[in-house]
Parts: sequence; C-alpha cells; structure tokens
Amino acid sequence: MKKIYLFAFACFVVLSFFFYGCGGSSGGNELGGDTDVVLGAVGNNMTASGLTIGGHTYALPAIVFTSNDEGVVSANIAFNPSAITEMVDLVSLIPSSAKDSSGNIDTEVKFKITSEGVQDYFNLDQEAHTLVKYDATVGDKYELKKSDGTTITRTVTAVSTDDDFYYTPMGLYIKTITVEQDSRIPGVNKIVYRANHRFGIVYIDVVMEDGTDAATFITPEQY
Repeated sequence: MKKIYLFAFACFVVLSFFFYGCGGSSGGNELGGDTDVVLGAVGNNMTASGLTIGGHTYALPAIVFTSNDEGVVSANIAFNPSAITEMVDLVSLIPSSAKDSSGNIDTEVKFKITSEGVQDYFNLDQEAHTLVKYDATVGDKYELKKSDGTTITRTVTAVSTDDDFYYTPMGLYIKTITVEQDSRIPGVNKIVYRANHRFGIVYIDVVMEDGTDAATFITPEQY
C-alpha cells in the first residue's frame, strides 16, 4: 500500500508521469486570460517543500520553465527515483521514454499558465485539462474524458473569502481555491489541490483509502 501511495504522490508532485495514462478528450476546458504573466516566465521554477511519507521527508527537484509559447510553458524533470527508498521497486514501471541512459528520470512536462488559471497536459494525447480557474465557484467541475471511456473529474470544493490558509513557505495567510480530483489509482482515494491567483498551485495532498495522506507545498521563485 505504501509503495502505491508513494508512486501516486510522486507522480503528481514531480509532475512527470501522469501524461502516460490513457489519452482523452477535454472538451469544456478552455482557458483564456493574459498569457504574459510572471508565474509562467521562462526561468521561473516551482519548488516542492519535500515529500513526507511515514515520517520521512525526501527532497524533490525544482521544476524550471524552459519555454513559453502563448502561455503554454514547458519544463524538464530530471532526478534519480531510486534515491527515494520506497520507489526502488517501482522504477521499472516508469516508461523508458521518461528515462535517460542511466535509468534516471529525464522528461518534459507542459502546462498552460494564464491570468485566469492553470491547466496541465498529462495524458497521452496531451489535451489540456484544467487544474483551476481563479474565478471558480464551489461545485465547478473540470472533466477529462479518457480514451478508455472513463472520466477524470476535478471538482471545486471550497473557495476562500478570507486569508485563512497558512502558506508556510511564504510565512503568510492567503486565500485559496480547493480542487479535488477523483482517483483512478488503486489505494488512492483522491488528490487535493489548493491554488491562489498570485502563486498558482500552492499545495498538493494525496489522500489514501486507508485515511493516511501526504502533502507538499509548491513555491514559485517568481510570482
């Protein structure tokens, strides 16, 4: 269970494996807004505060944006997965196309970042799937219909009206939008994101079916 748990969490936090799932259609996921925003600037990086599992915290690599094409930003992910003990037995499950000649992770991921929100392209067809829209209201849904006939649904479950979320890396309270994604991963109940209009995705939490969870803050260098 813990190995499946780590795999699910690392996949999303490191943001490098999910696009190897089934491809699909993402109708209704249009995202407008200004594409010339600091958060998506070339050279900006997103740093995870650490991956904590069973009382152990593992360092994760920063994601550095290497290009920006009208808001669609690309980043390279490179790290040694075997450095995380619980991942050793799972390395063989990671597609070879995401590895270098030494077996380390070396791949590219893509997002769309605008003044209105954030999308990812983590599916085989690389269709846009909305993570958050900053004008969201509770009950909004961002759905991705997969080519296997199933649908991944992200649902807005809370929208702050006050600065009530402590953003530890910045040492301040901020307003957030909470988005919950249903899981297609055995043992994982859901994945929860918190986002802020200034900092983008600020927090990710994977909740397991047995009630345990793990979380990390995401911090941009520029915002």
